[in-house]
Amino acid sequence: MPELTSNLTIETLLSENVELASPPEVFLKVSEIIDDPTKNAKDVGVVIENDPGLATRLLKIVNSAFFGFSSKITSIPHAITIVGVQDIRNLVLATLVVSRFSTYPNKLMSMRDFWKSSVYIALLAKIMANLHPKSRQLGAVFTCGLLHNIGRLITYNRIPDLAKAALLSAESDLITEDEAERQIIGFDHYQVGAQLASDWLLPQVIVDSLTFHREPGRSTHHATETAIVVACHHMASMDALTLENAEQVTGQYAAVWEITELDKSILEPVIDEANTQFDELFKLIF
Repeated sequence: MPELTSNLTIETLLSENVELASPPEVFLKVSEIIDDPTKNAKDVGVVIENDPGLATRLLKIVNSAFFGFSSKITSIPHAITIVGVQDIRNLVLATLVVSRFSTYPNKLMSMRDFWKSSVYIALLAKIMANLHPKSRQLGAVFTCGLLHNIGRLITYNRIPDLAKAALLSAESDLITEDEAERQIIGFDHYQVGAQLASDWLLPQVIVDSLTFHREPGRSTHHATETAIVVACHHMASMDALTLENAEQVTGQYAAVWEITELDKSILEPVIDEANTQFDELFKLIF
């Protein structure tokens, strides 16, 4: 294959595009209020309600099977009280990022296919986390799963020729796409996503889940979340996820599965629940 690498850096890739230069403003405002000890949930609700489209989508998600509340939640303040400010912050981020990037053009992958895969991985991760002994500490895994491939959208849009060359190289050389990207571009899409998350001052768990995607065990503080997302990524790569091939994948990536601290007995109920919830959740998010 001809030499296609250049002196391109991740910083240059991100800084030359207005959409990538700054995070969604509403998310920044919500985060600022949540992190301010003089503010409360009511203040968070005011910011969200100032964006009616966002508020409507959040209420639909909170009232879906994804959360499974027995009674209908009719207002953002009520949703914040029931769900909690951290989960609301994660949902705000997820909703705004999908909205921003859903019209982000590229010629290598349809946006619908990209977000179907991302939502399914995020849903698997969330259901797994709910079954984890430390579930209360793993509230960010859904957003981590949803954004784990965000760097791919950026490379496909900003450097499509190099990204396509990496795809072809991965196929011909039987290596992973990120390996091929590092050879041809000089960095991979996980590194791009991690830099974007860092530039946007997103929660460190999201930055770490991207930074250590290839080696979850290297994450000092968020190895469990990272490993769950990686495990779900591998399972979702199957043409049709079944208990049999899920067990095969977790066996193939045994080191990753060990870091999750989960028992393989959860795989069947996780797959069943994800397949039951997916269609509704995808329609709400995408």
